Amino acid sequence: MKKICRFSAILLAVLAVFALFTPASAADRMLRLSTLAPLTTIDPHATVNIQDRMVIYQVYEPLYRQNEATGEYEPRVAESYTISEDKLSYIFKIRKGVKFHNGEDLKASDVVFSLKRAMASPKVRSYLASVTDVTAPDDYTVVVTQKQPNSAFINTQTNIMIISRKEVEKQGKEFGSKLALAGTGPYFFTHLQHDVEWTCEAFADYYRGQAPIKKVHYAPITEASAGLIAFESGELDWYIAPIANWNALTSNPNFKTQLVPANHTSFLAINYLRPPLDDDNIRKAIAYAIDKEAMNIACYDGHAVIADFMIQPQNTGAPAKGVVYNYDPEKAKEYVKKSAYPNGTHVGTINCSAGGYFEKMAQVLQSNLLDIGLTCDINRLDSATNMEMSRSQRYDMITTGFSPTGDYEGWRMYSYTKMVGSYYVKYEGEKFDYKTMDALWDAGIATFDLAERQKIYSQLSDWLANTATQIPIFHKVQPYVWTPDLNIPVNYPNYPQICEWSWAK
Repeated sequence: MKKICRFSAILLAVLAVFALFTPASAADRMLRLSTLAPLTTIDPHATVNIQDRMVIYQVYEPLYRQNEATGEYEPRVAESYTISEDKLSYIFKIRKGVKFHNGEDLKASDVVFSLKRAMASPKVRSYLASVTDVTAPDDYTVVVTQKQPNSAFINTQTNIMIISRKEVEKQGKEFGSKLALAGTGPYFFTHLQHDVEWTCEAFADYYRGQAPIKKVHYAPITEASAGLIAFESGELDWYIAPIANWNALTSNPNFKTQLVPANHTSFLAINYLRPPLDDDNIRKAIAYAIDKEAMNIACYDGHAVIADFMIQPQNTGAPAKGVVYNYDPEKAKEYVKKSAYPNGTHVGTINCSAGGYFEKMAQVLQSNLLDIGLTCDINRLDSATNMEMSRSQRYDMITTGFSPTGDYEGWRMYSYTKMVGSYYVKYEGEKFDYKTMDALWDAGIATFDLAERQKIYSQLSDWLANTATQIPIFHKVQPYVWTPDLNIPVNYPNYPQICEWSWAK
């Protein structure tokens, strides 16, 4: 009898161990992902950080979403829209049957609340700069009134997520810092430790159908090399890999890989309010000293595309010619000689997010400036601190980047003077004719004629380039790598659509 009991105990132990190593079914298997920074918030109106948005966009939805692969605008919370005859109002028909994660039906009043809340937020109000009012004639109609015709509104509204008024008001000031059921997206948060980890589950009542992958786990890994090790050891299922390891990854039969051009511009911002950077000649010397190709090689092994303009040509309204700064160290030296510092000077500190390609950009720039007689330091910061200092103009220079949403208007938030809290360079003051810049921004969206828009934006691009305060460097690529048993129909340039993914059966 004792032998039988002992055998039973051993058998149960073996079965328990076997269960630990038996793969979960496709329906239950957890998808494991990472970001390069901890979540700063889960309030979609309180961040423009791309690492936050990669997560938030799985949970919340706008009226219309722009498909990053095709450029088409796809209805989400709204099912259709029309534009009034005077072009001053967008009338949205809200989709019936859309539920928030708390189980309640989404109504037009929630859309009104969301848009008005976003209009008051320093982080995202630039996307609604021309909106004067939002009203709901009935439960499924929303009218957005503009102060002028706005040809880019369908594009810019893709950045504004619709949220539950009830959930937000219930949590008050705590909204964004703890779990909430305020979204309508394919996933909702089930666990949240901003600095450590967070998990999401597929929303069973999602109006477009429940996502095939039911559980998603995120953990921030701030060092790219550490993230790659986690992926290669099986701790992650999908990763944006360091480009330096690309050749090794593509030759490994155990991984799937894809290099995807991103709608993203990496650039140098210069704070002209701080001497010696207030000297026009010094800023232009810096602009001509930048070896963009050397930065491309250092950061992306030459796979990125050198940028002449802040917005890529495929974006609506983007200019294809105008004032461009190409690498010309001799011309850079001439500008130094014409400056108030003909023998060179220390130009301050380059702020950058530590551990990624922005740091490599800063290192190349430091070397470039030394070649023309200018010296500088590098200040390596965590992403959140770097962003906060950048937005409040507490820096000399920064290497950074942004991802527009398919229209030249996407750059407004980085320069328009009424966008305090979202731009890097503060143009309002006596040095530049900022009123001309603001007027060009307003004129650009006031016309629905594409050729006219491009003409206006060419003037705007030249105006901004002549200030030598925001210098485009390159348009990066996304080196995606994932496990063979993960089906991904489309790897989008910036924001993954996890609801489209599935496990191989």
